[in-house]
Amino acid sequence: MKTKLILIITGLIILIAGFSGISAQESAQISEEAIRTEVAATVIAEIYSTVQAEFSTVATQMAKTPIPVAGEVGPGLVKPTVQMFAHMARLTKQDKNYRQYKAYEDWDVTWTFKNVGLQDWTNEFYLRYYKGEPAIEGDVIMLPVVKKGESTSVTLHFDGKDKPGIYNSYWELINNDGHVILDNIFVAILVK
Repeated sequence: MKTKLILIITGLIILIAGFSGISAQESAQISEEAIRTEVAATVIAEIYSTVQAEFSTVATQMAKTPIPVAGEVGPGLVKPTVQMFAHMARLTKQDKNYRQYKAYEDWDVTWTFKNVGLQDWTNEFYLRYYKGEPAIEGDVIMLPVVKKGESTSVTLHFDGKDKPGIYNSYWELINNDGHVILDNIFVAILVK
């Protein structure tokens, strides 16, 4: 289509140049410039119409896409809800890590957690072991009721080690719905 258009325009320019007494060389220059101008105008018009069509398509799709309801995941977005911030915790105090112990010496750690969420914690919140050295108390430590803004402390005991080295124990704080509200709670000790 474009080629036919260019040939027609070129032919018309040559025909007009022949009737007006313009030389063949001048006619060739005029026709090249005219062709370039016409091609540039055509390309610009096609780019504009393509961009406009794509914009219209995207705008139409966006208009048809429902806005996510609070808490639902949209296209890369999450609308925050009260439930998302209802249960939050902060580790406010912990025994110093990499404390030194002698071989076969038992050791313990105390963590203090603060309820920084919007709701009280029920007695169904718990501390869960997930890797490293297990505590003598077991893999799940139930917490008491903690009102919002208040804190609770947990002390865990560990068996002494017979070999020198660094020993770690990693835990997570879980709410009553089974969601992790604080992770990477750990203690590390050095046995000499």
